Order: sequence, then structure tokens, then C-alpha cells
Amino acid sequence: MVNSKNVAFKVNKQTPTSAAPPQAYGTVINCRKPGGKRALKEEKEVKSRRVRLAKVSGAEEWDRKRKRADDPIHEDVANPRPKKLAVSNRDPASSSALAIRERPFAPPRPQLHKPTKFRRGKALAKGVDLDCWFTILSFSDPAQLLEMRAKIASCYRFLRDNPKLWEHSRNYYYGGTLPDPPSELTEFQYAHLRHGHGCMACGTPSTRKTYWAFLRRWCKTCLQSKTIKEQDAMDMFKDANGEDISFISKCLPAGIFDSWGNFVGVGPANAHSLKTVYLYSDVKKLVDDFVKESRDNYVSWHAEMRTWISNRVKVVEERREFARKMELWEDATRQSKSFDYHEKKQARKLFFVDKAAQLVPPISLMEMECCPSYRRAIAIPKDPNMTSWLQLKPKLEKEAATLKSRGGPRERGLYSLSESSTPSIDPF
Repeated sequence: MVNSKNVAFKVNKQTPTSAAPPQAYGTVINCRKPGGKRALKEEKEVKSRRVRLAKVSGAEEWDRKRKRADDPIHEDVANPRPKKLAVSNRDPASSSALAIRERPFAPPRPQLHKPTKFRRGKALAKGVDLDCWFTILSFSDPAQLLEMRAKIASCYRFLRDNPKLWEHSRNYYYGGTLPDPPSELTEFQYAHLRHGHGCMACGTPSTRKTYWAFLRRWCKTCLQSKTIKEQDAMDMFKDANGEDISFISKCLPAGIFDSWGNFVGVGPANAHSLKTVYLYSDVKKLVDDFVKESRDNYVSWHAEMRTWISNRVKVVEERREFARKMELWEDATRQSKSFDYHEKKQARKLFFVDKAAQLVPPISLMEMECCPSYRRAIAIPKDPNMTSWLQLKPKLEKEAATLKSRGGPRERGLYSLSESSTPSIDPF
């Protein structure tokens, strides 16, 4: 019993527990007083109505299969049933219970999840698994991974703790042509030296030259300040008793400088005009380690010294071999880029000459070569397109008209166009 006035509430029918519940429904009993001016005149008996509730899986299929007769009397005659099972179609609860007893149980349909919808400003309910991220990032450029590690906090630990990811990325992007790093470097350090920028000593942002003989990226000033020539380093090779230990110099990584102080490659030098250089910090550390080992192992040091030196020499030879491979790879890459740039410049030249010949009046190649805008345009190592031509066209027409007014291209030695024109910028 509900002792309340002016309310509307729902009453759910009791469902059987022997099988899956049918389509749920309820009855809304409206006990609110009618409102308005004509409420007293039109007051009628309180009516109830049937309201369908939430759908239950499997109930719709049962309702489709079930057929009810219009007349319950004819139904009983056609299909005689025991008296205790004879029910009227007007009682929905009894009809549902009878239908459940007569039909077998149907398992509910599996719920299919809809695909995730990406919305700006709304976080996803389920994130991407780390295995998926590993697969996705393994097809990325190592330079992109390096930037993600530095700028995205959530990627820092993942990229730090997965060195194999850097190896997969390097092999996929370069096709296995890039040499493998030496044992002294991790995959991240290798990628940082290869794709990073900025001097590792003074922080100059424009520095991109990596000296693979020393595994450092320095500007020229820092390189010269941190290296020492071989003849100057001989005074540092002294043990605790002041004896000469210069024979351990073969345990040091070396580079080569020319007579102008420019870095040439990995050492040692094999010509009189070239000079072998070492890192000052490497020389000092090697001498200190030698003195320390000789002091700690005073008795057996004479027998262990050869093993100690040979282990150091192996590391130095491995780095030297790696540095030479990297220098050859960089030279080949540089030549390939130079050839590619030359091809693109030639393509721009032919494209612009063809377009200029279609103008009214046409502009010849001799006239175009006298125009500064044309010379700047063909110096850009990019493929030609209509955007670059539309940028060049008004400048070229203006400069060609000025050239004709001053006598044509034959007087090129006496002619000079204004160099204050806006340089050609090709964003594509």
C-alpha cells in the first residue's frame, strides 16, 4: 500500500525465476489531481496505462514468435488445455508466464562494443596498450623518437626502458645501411649523436657535427679547446715514479687535424702534414687508471699489465672501425643528397623555361638568366610546381621588361637589376 496523494509511481509485475525474464513492463498509476479551470467539470475516473520499460535481451524474439487469438473462447476450443493453465489474453502477467513455460530457453545475444569515437578535449575511456605503442613507434623515424622523448613526459620512460624499439626504428628507417653502434654506446646515445643538435659543451644550438672518433658533438671552438696534440701529450705519460709510459698511448682514441687545425677524420695520422690529437680528459684518465692499477696490484701488475692494455686496445679498435664506417656512410649520404638536389634544380630550370616560353610575349632563356629572381628560384633544391611558378612569374615579367628597356641581354655586363627585389620563397 502506498498512502500518498498527487504522485505518480510505477508498479513492476512479479517475474518468474524458472527461466530468463520476459520483456519488462510496469503500470503507471496516476493519482495527481487534475489542474486547470475545467478540472472540476471534467474530473473522471483515474485511469491506468501500461508502460514498456527497458528491453531485455531475447524478449523481442519471443514476442515475435508468440501468436495470440482474438477470442479466448475459440483458442480454448482449438487448443484444449487444463483448466489451471487456461488464462485470458487480457492478463499480461499470466500470458508471459505461460509463454515462458512453453518455450525453451534462448541464450542472450552478446553485446558488441561500438568503435571508439575520437573527440577533441575528451579523454579516451580505454588507452592504447604498450605493445601497440611499441609496434607503432617501431615504424617511426629515430629523430622523431628523440623529439618525443624530450618533449612528451609520458613517452620518456617508455622510450628509455625499451632499447630494442630504437634498434627496430633505425633498421626500418635506414634499411640496415646505418652501421651498428659500438659497445660503448646505447641505442639512445647513438640516436642522440646521430640526430641531435647543439654543442654538448657550450650548448650552441646550431652545432650538428659529430666527431665519431671521440663520440662527441662539439662546435669547432670546443673541439680545439678539449684536444691536445700527440707531441704535447708525451709529457703527461709519466707514472708515479716519473718513468715514461708513453707505450699506453695506443689505448687512446685519436683523431686527425690538418695544418689549418681542421678535423680530418679518425686517427692516427699517417702523413707528415697531419697531426694526431687526443682528448685531454682521455689522456688524464688513462694515466690515472694506469697508476692506480699498478699501485693496487703491485705484486702481479707486471703480468696483468698486458691483459689490461689489450682490453683497452680492443675497445679503441672497435670505436675506430665504427668511426670509419660512419664517415664513409655520411660521405655517401651527402653525395646522394647532392645528386638529388642537382636533379631537382635541373627540373626547376626546365619547368620555368617551358612556362616562360608560353607567356605573351615569351621570355627566352638568355633573358631569364639575366634576372636575379630566376637565378634565386633555380637554386632552391625542390621539385617545381605551379605555386612556385606563380610566385616567380610577376617578378620575372617585371625584370624582363626592365631588361628590354635597357637594351636587352647583350648588354648584360653594363646592366644590373635592382637587387632589392623580394627573394623567391618556395614553401612547397
